[in-house]
This record gives sequence, C-alpha cells and structure tokens, in this order.
Amino acid sequence: MKKYYKLIFCATLFCLQAAIGQNEGNNWYFGDTAGLDFSTSPPTALLDGALSTSEGVATISNGSGQLLFYTDGSFVYDKNHQVTPNGTGLMGNSSSTQSAVIVPKPGDSNIYYIFTVDDGAGTNGLRYSEFDLTLNNGDGDVTIIKNVLLSTPTTEKITAVQKSNGTDFWVLSHSWQNDTFLIYEVTVAGINETAITQNIGSVHSGGSAESIGYLKTSSNGEKIALAQWGNNSFVEIFDFDDATGTISNPIKIENVFFQSNSGSGAYGIEFSPNAELLYVSDLNFGDPISPANGRVHQFDLTAGNATDITNSGIILYEGNSFIGAIQVANDERLYLANSGSQFLDVIENPDVVGTGANYVEDAISLGNRTCRLGLPTFIQSFFGATIQLENFCLGDVTNLALNTTDPPVAASWDFGDGTTATGLNPSHTYSSIGTYTITVDIDFGAEMRQFSKNITIYEVPTASSVTDFLLCDDLSNNQIETFDLSTKIMEALGAQSDVTFDVAFYTSLENAENDENRLPLTYDNSINNEEIFARVFNAGQSNCFDITSFRLIVNPLPVANTVNDVELCDDQSNDGVEVVNLAQFDAEVLGGQSVNDFEITYHLSQDDATNDISALPTNFQTINNPQQLFVRIEAADNSLCFDTTDFEITIAPAIITNQADDMFECSFLDDPNAAIFNLASQNDQILDGLTGTYEITYHLSAQDAMMDENTISTSYTNTSNPQQIYARVEDTTNTSCFDVVEFEITALATPIINENETLYLCTNGTVTLSAGIPADFYNWSTSETTQSIVVDTPGTYTVEIGNRYTALGETIDCSNVKTFTVIESGPALSIDVTVTDWTNFQNTILVAVEGLGDYEYSLDGINYTDSNLFENLLSGEYTVYVRDKNNCGIVTEPAYLLNYPRFFTPNSDGINDNWQIIASDSDPSLQIFIFDRYGKRLTTLNPASIGWNGNYNGRPMPSGDYWFRVERPMNGNVYTGHFTLKR
Repeated sequence: MKKYYKLIFCATLFCLQAAIGQNEGNNWYFGDTAGLDFSTSPPTALLDGALSTSEGVATISNGSGQLLFYTDGSFVYDKNHQVTPNGTGLMGNSSSTQSAVIVPKPGDSNIYYIFTVDDGAGTNGLRYSEFDLTLNNGDGDVTIIKNVLLSTPTTEKITAVQKSNGTDFWVLSHSWQNDTFLIYEVTVAGINETAITQNIGSVHSGGSAESIGYLKTSSNGEKIALAQWGNNSFVEIFDFDDATGTISNPIKIENVFFQSNSGSGAYGIEFSPNAELLYVSDLNFGDPISPANGRVHQFDLTAGNATDITNSGIILYEGNSFIGAIQVANDERLYLANSGSQFLDVIENPDVVGTGANYVEDAISLGNRTCRLGLPTFIQSFFGATIQLENFCLGDVTNLALNTTDPPVAASWDFGDGTTATGLNPSHTYSSIGTYTITVDIDFGAEMRQFSKNITIYEVPTASSVTDFLLCDDLSNNQIETFDLSTKIMEALGAQSDVTFDVAFYTSLENAENDENRLPLTYDNSINNEEIFARVFNAGQSNCFDITSFRLIVNPLPVANTVNDVELCDDQSNDGVEVVNLAQFDAEVLGGQSVNDFEITYHLSQDDATNDISALPTNFQTINNPQQLFVRIEAADNSLCFDTTDFEITIAPAIITNQADDMFECSFLDDPNAAIFNLASQNDQILDGLTGTYEITYHLSAQDAMMDENTISTSYTNTSNPQQIYARVEDTTNTSCFDVVEFEITALATPIINENETLYLCTNGTVTLSAGIPADFYNWSTSETTQSIVVDTPGTYTVEIGNRYTALGETIDCSNVKTFTVIESGPALSIDVTVTDWTNFQNTILVAVEGLGDYEYSLDGINYTDSNLFENLLSGEYTVYVRDKNNCGIVTEPAYLLNYPRFFTPNSDGINDNWQIIASDSDPSLQIFIFDRYGKRLTTLNPASIGWNGNYNGRPMPSGDYWFRVERPMNGNVYTGHFTLKR
C-alpha cells in the first residue's frame, strides 16, 4: 500500500472588474411565483413573488441588496410586487429564453434600462424601455421611452457585462438567420442605439426552436458563450474584449448534445466564477436514443483547442429532470432550474474540474413554489465576487482578496472566529472546522463599504492503509476479474465517519489528485497487479482529501494436476517403509504452472488438504504400504485460491546385487596407462542369482549412478589408471528400484617399442640384434630367449618382448613384437668410368657400379656424395673412390680427362716450346696426327713424348693455324681441332 499527500495552496488570486456590488443580484424571482433571497447562506425562499413565467425573467436590487423591480419581459413588477402603472405591454415574451436584462444607467442611480427579446425570433425583436425609480411614488415605473426597437429579428439571447472602465456596460444579443452579434454600449449618455455588429461563429437559422438557448458572458468579462437548442444543437465560446466589445476566436462544441426533430439540445449555459469551466444544460424533448430528460455537462476551457475542450467534457447529471437555466449567484455557486420541481439543483464547487464540482440535486427548497425553465438574467459582472477566498480545508492557509475596480485605500477584516486583520490581501488559518462569516470594511477614500461572505472550513480526512484486493481467477485464466471496490471504502476510512467523508477510486495518482475519471464501484481490472488510488475526501468539500493506494491482484486459478501413482524401492532392510522426498512430486502437481505463484503441501487425508491442516514434512516416512497422499496447491498470496488431488506410493522390495571383480587389461601398445575394457562382461557376475528383468548401466561416479546420469559405453577406455567404475542395476518394471555396484579397472603396461630396425650384414660377416628394453621375457623367431642374438644371414627376424603380471590368481602376459630386417651389403664388384673431356674446365666423370651395397662417391677419398656424376672438372688425372655406405669397403678406379693447348711458341725459351695432347701419357693407345692447313700430315706423335717442336723435316714451320686428329681406341672416339703456332 502506498500513501500520497496533497498540499492545497493558493497559486493565483483573481482580480475582477466590479464597480457594482454583488448585492444587486441578491433577489431572484422566477417560475411560478418562486423566489430566493441570497443575503443569507444558504439562500432563503421568497414567497411574495407575483410573476409566473415559463422561461426568461430579470430582477434588480440596489447596492444594499434591497429589491427594486423585476420583469418577465412583458410585465414590470415594483418592489411591492405590483405591476407598475406603465409596466405592461413590453414587447419581450415570458416564453423567451432570456426575455429581459436590466442595466443601470451609468452616472444616474435612478434610471435603469430594460432590454427585451421576443420569443421564436419574432418580429418584436430586440427592444429597450427606460425605468425611473423616482416615479410611482418612489416605487418606480416605465417612462415614455418604451419598446424602442434596436434590431429585428433576433434570437432569444441577451446578456450584459460591465466595460473594462468600471462604469459603462455592454449589452449583447444575436441576430437571426445570420452569424451577426449585436453589441450595444450603455454609457452616461444613455444607450448608443447604433450596434457594433460582428460577423463571427455559426449562422443562427432554421425553425423558431433554433433561436432558443442562453447567451452569457463570464463574470470577468473575458469570454462569452451561447447555446443553440433544436436540431444540430451546439455551443460556441468566444473571447471578448470588454474594452472594445470585440469578439474573437470562436470554438464550437457539437455532436455531444441531445438531437431530435421535435427539439432538444443545449439550453442553459454558465461560466464558473474563475471563467475556466463552462456548464451546459441539455434538454431532451424527443431524442429516442436516450431515455433521460436532462443532462448537465462540464467542459474545461483550458484544455486546448475545440477538440480538446469537447473531449474534456464530463456529465455531472443525467436523469429524468428537465434542467433549464444555470445561473451563478453571489455565493459563487451555480444554481440550476429544475422545471416542475419545488427545488433548485446546485453545483457547490463550480471552479473544480470533474465530479469534485459536486452536483447536488434538490439542494435549495423554494417553499412549495414551482420552478420552470428560467432563472433571472443579470449583468454577469454582479457575480465577480468582492471577497475572493481560496483554501477551505482545516490546516490550510486561507487566502483572501478584494475584487474591486476602484482601488481601495484600506480594509479591516473580521474572520468570524474572533480574529481580525487589516490589509488588502490577508491570510488566515482557522483552528477548527465550521462555518464562519467573514466581514470586511473597505475604505475607498470617498466612502466606506462593508461586504460579508460565509466560509466553511472542512475537516481533512486521513486515508488509512488499504490491503491489496486479492481474487482468484476464473476458468478463463485471463487475469481479469470484477472487483467490488465498495468493500474497500471502510478500510480507506478507518475509524472516520462515512457520513462526513466519502471515498472514490481511480487508476492513476493524477486522476485521484484532480478527481477525474472516477471508477465505478464494480470494476474490471485492466491488467493484473493494477494499482488503484483511493481518494478519501470530505463530502462537503472534495478538495479536502488524502490519497492511499492498493493493488488489484488476480491470482492464477491453481490446477492440481494428476500425479501418477509411484512405486519406490525399499532400502536394504526391505521393511516396506521408506523416507520419501515429497518435493519431487511438485513439478507434476504444477504441470507447467509457475512455481513462484503457488505453494504445495501434502496431507494424509482429503479433509486435511481441503482445510490446509497437518501438512506433512518434505521428507516423509511412509506409514502404510501402499500409502495414499493428498496434495493441496494454493496461490502463494491467497490461500482461498486452491485445488487438490491425490496419488499412491508403493514401496517395492530392494534389489541386492553381487559384488563384481576388478578388471585388468593389457594397455595399448603406445600408452601403458590406457586399455579398452568390455564392461558388459561384468553383467553375469553382478546379476548372478537375481530373478526378473534388469538393465545395467555403467557410470564414472556414484552420484551419476544414483541419478542415472552420464552413462558410459560398455566398450570403455579408461581415463585414469586405475579407475573406479559404478554399475547401476535397475528393475525395468520399476525404475525407482535399483542398486549400485563399484569395481576397479586397471590397465597393465605393455612394453613400448619405439620402432622396428633395419640392419646391414657385410658379405661373410655377422650382425647383433638387440631387443633394446628390459622386460620379463623375450621370444625370438630363432627360438632364442636372450635379450640379443648374433646372425650371419640376411633376412627378417622378430622378437616378442613381454611383461608378466599376476592378478585374480592368474598370470597375464602383456607383450609386444619387434621386427628386424637384415640386409646383405658389400664393396663394389665392378666400376665403369665414363669421361667427357676436351674442355678446359667443363669436363665430367660418370661412374657406373655393380655390387650388393648402397654406395657413395668421391674424387679425393674424403668428401663423398650420393651422386655418381662429377661435373665442371679440369683436364688431368683423377682417382674415383666408391664406398659402401654400410661400411663394407672402398674400391678405386683412375680416370683421365684429355685436352689440347690452343697455341704454342717454339722459340726455345722453355715455355710452350712443344704442342702435345694434355695427359696423353695416361692413354698409350692414343694415335695423334698433325696437319697443315692444306691437310698435309706433318707428323705423328707418341702419346708418351714431349710433343711436336714446330719443325717439319728439320725446318721450322711458319706461324699459323695447324690441325690435329686424335683416335682413342679404348672408346672408339675420334677428336679433331686446330691450334696456332706463334713465332
């Protein structure tokens, strides 16, 4: 429950122009000889009235509130209620909405003007007559200035308001069959008969009924409003400049009033004293849609544009009464004519928006006199209150102000409670409730005037805490229910009187503070957990209030879902009694309902469950076998919202299984701590001696086995060594009945062999084969059992290397096999060297070998290569080395690379004196021939000689080019070329 407090304070004081006093409107005569005296509070019925009129009337009193005269627009009655000598034949009409209005002549306290309008837009139109208080022996009479025509035809509307200068007046009416306002000025010079006309707003036309309806100005002179009755009824509101008489800014309200061909719609109209609200009476003489005869609307003129103002409308009254005129009085209340009734209705707080305006039916008795549709039409400025009051709640500071045109010099106040003050805008805090008469003596300098006004100070209530309103949802389960808010009234009031105070309910704090959009007492929530605001207010003054709140909570309709009968397994005692955790059945009972919204209890009988007594503990030990239990599910915050069901628990005999042996398996060849175990091989041992049908599953923890979770494959590779395994043995006909068996699995290490070996055996040699690792036993393919053996024959040899274990009384061998490949090798059996020469340094040697070995090659016996080709060699003598890679020997072979000099100089200087094939002495079989350029053979050289000296037949040959031919029998090649002899 939340509580809210509202501080009511004064924000603005109105300052209304009012050179005339409020007492001029003290006496009202209307209807069938009905009347009211507003010099008392509440007003007192006057029984001396003489007129009988169905609608319009006007009365006037002097500044002291003494009656002067009154009229129905046809007859004029003096203060003695006699028709004056010339007071007949006025051309108004007692059936005109506003038959007349009386306006004093500025500057002359004896002269008044009676303005009249004909009914039904008749030809008599708008006229005026002069009334002189000095005539008729001082009782007054109509002068010869009578029925002076101002305009015709007009509607039945007329009103008057004081000008902004505080002296003169405006009289307003509306022409017929057009949109023309008629505005007349009344000054010290009299009536200006030339109207200010202004075309604005809607055209007033149609049948005579459409001329019906009131025209009013606000008491501050800033706004005017009119109502058009009849077909297509509407209300229009305008701004009014009381200095120039200019009308502007029309706003139209339509389509919200009664409509019928026989005539219905908006009739009476009145502004609130602060001019912010507009009240409209709505008569029904034939609208078949509504059975009501009358309604009273309130519109908020501060709401915004025409649409906003129309939408702000609320109906304060709707019923069988025909409500006609609405008129503000000097007590700032609005009084409403109830045709045919001997009472007037009252709006107590017309400045309050919403139902806080407090519409009261039959509030003021007329003393057995009868009201009709009309009430007096006054100069609206009469009711710009001279004393303005704000704040009427006990404990509030009440602010007071004067509303006068002429500035007062000083003021003395009596607050009616024995307290006085001076000043123009005093404030006062009353210490107790009650009605007080405030009196003020105002010094205007030239005169003193006294005004009084009653004020009622009301007690401020305290809103008591209200508990949340809980209901159980119906079968629709839509979280919407009908709440009887009246059951919360006394809670909100607490010990306070339900006569003095009342309670209203709202859906928002703002609505509660402003007293808007009251909820009906029978209310369907809009959402679940909806917050409702309760405004506790004084019945006499709704602005004295306090606010609290509570929530409308619709609890989901609980459904006790069926719980399947259950068969549980007994413990090892097999006594038929077990402790059962009843919470395990909650999910079945809920059946998808939110666990946070409900409470579940278990009981031994239906009565206990229904009455919510003797709830069982969560861990309940069964008494009988089978055991019947009763379940109650209820809303968590509303124990009256519940449902029940029942089920049965049977305790089955326990399963007692056999202990299984531990398991041992040889490890993987590459991992000495892991092996594959066939867990299913344990099944027969575990189930030995049991009858029935069982399912065995295997798990890595006792918890998993108990909960039947995380089952592992029966072909299982261990993840630790050794490792515990848990077997769950479950009765397939009763899954709650199971047992758990534990055993250990161990992987026995198998020797790890890194890789098989290949070894080489040199021809006629031996090689040693070694198992390489320690083990318990060795079995060679040669039948030997030592860790190593010596062989002299190439081939494939194997050895089984094993570890031996003893487990469960048996020997377990875990072995691995290593393979040796022995390959015979030896030195090269033959070498064939092929050379490519006759270049300076681009010669090659290619070696071809036959033999059993794997060979490598070298030209220096130091640096060996796998390549048998040597390239980019200089001419000369070489030794080719061929080596067996398996160290079975080296074989050599010589190689010669031939070449020839490109020139020689036989000049006996010891340098290049002879020409010979380079390295020719390495091949004695060479045949070398030299020719001149003509092809003549000059000589044949011995390969072992120093060569040709450049002579032929003992004579030196001349310088020049010579040719040679070399034949090489060893490979059949022939080489030719030429060289140069230089002298």
